[in-house]
Amino acid sequence: MISGVKRHVGMMLMLTGLLHVIYGLVAYASQLQPIVTEGLWSTVADDQWDRGTAFWYTMFGFLLMLFGYMVDWLIKKKGIAPPAIFGWMLLFICLFGAIVMPASGFWLGLPQAWLLLRM
Repeated sequence: MISGVKRHVGMMLMLTGLLHVIYGLVAYASQLQPIVTEGLWSTVADDQWDRGTAFWYTMFGFLLMLFGYMVDWLIKKKGIAPPAIFGWMLLFICLFGAIVMPASGFWLGLPQAWLLLRM
C-alpha cells in the first residue's frame, strides 16, 4: 500500500497542471482571445507562433491534469503503484525542459518525478 506524501503525487500533478492552465490563460490572454473571437476553427496558422505557443502552453496543462488523474486513480482506486515509466518520462521531460529553459516551471515536476520513481 502506498502511503504518506507518495499517495498524493497524482493530486500534486493535477494541481501543477491547473496552475499551468491558469497561468497560461492570464499570461497569454492577448494571444488566446483572438483564437476564441475568430471562432476557434483554423485560427492558429503556421506563421502565428505567438498563438501556437499560447495554445500549446495551455493544452499542456490539461494533459498534465489528465496524467495526474491517471496516477491518482491507479494509487487510490486500484491500490497499485503507477508504472515506473511514468516517473522516468516525467523526469526526462522536466530535466530536459529545465536544462533548455532554466527560468521555467519545469523544476516543479522534478520532485513529483522523484516520488513516482520511489513507488
